[in-house]
Amino acid sequence: MMRAFYLTLLVLTIVFAGVEIFYAEEVQSARWSSYDYNSYDSYGSSSYDSYQYSNDDDEKTMEAGYITMAFFLIYIVVFILSLIKIKKTTMKVFSIIGISLTAIMILWDGLMIASPSSVSFDEVAPGWIIFQVVMLAFMIIGTIQAFKAKA
Repeated sequence: MMRAFYLTLLVLTIVFAGVEIFYAEEVQSARWSSYDYNSYDSYGSSSYDSYQYSNDDDEKTMEAGYITMAFFLIYIVVFILSLIKIKKTTMKVFSIIGISLTAIMILWDGLMIASPSSVSFDEVAPGWIIFQVVMLAFMIIGTIQAFKAKA
């Protein structure tokens, strides 16, 4: 059972990295397109109300936050299952580290969802990518340990 979970999560980790890159580009594009620089035709006047701002990047940030939250919860479930099912000390250590790192990412994701105008997804995407590289290593080790285990 754990073999199937780890193989599936190994593929999902790679898919998740692609989703992160896609949303980081979408949010950055939405943020830059929300600035309307063509409306500054009266430089000498004191009215700056011609500046137009759209919160499309906030909506995309929240959408990306909900999708990444789902991935993080899947990681938590698999790490808890591997704590229960695989009895090797190596996997217990990796599971505890994985749960800790994923809990930090869930808190960071919750902060991003709660305040998308302050913390946008394109700003946190590098942290998410580093997390994905670490999780990819954990999933490879977990897959190897699951195939070695008698479970």
